[in-house]
Amino acid sequence: MHWYIVVFVFITLLGAFTLSYQIYKLTELDASCRGLKHPKFWGFFALSGNNGNGGLLLYLLGRRKYPAQISQEDAVKMNSRKKKAGVSLLFLAVGAICLMVSAVLTM
Repeated sequence: MHWYIVVFVFITLLGAFTLSYQIYKLTELDASCRGLKHPKFWGFFALSGNNGNGGLLLYLLGRRKYPAQISQEDAVKMNSRKKKAGVSLLFLAVGAICLMVSAVLTM
């Protein structure tokens, strides 16, 4: 196994784990701003489901009943988390693309 494949796997996993964490924190912050009970549960629930998106869809559908009351401080935190999630998604995509290219080129 080549050393750069290990690096690309690490970059891909780093992007996947940090993206999951950012989605958890975004959901938790949104649930607390909307006044839902147990925001940490909702953050964890958003990560659960089949392939990681079933719980998030159920949360997004269920939160429509509760109006958002976001303070300025929470809005800044949310924007920061969204930017971090974008960077995590970039790491995930670049790592996966480089991993596929290196797998094809080493065959």
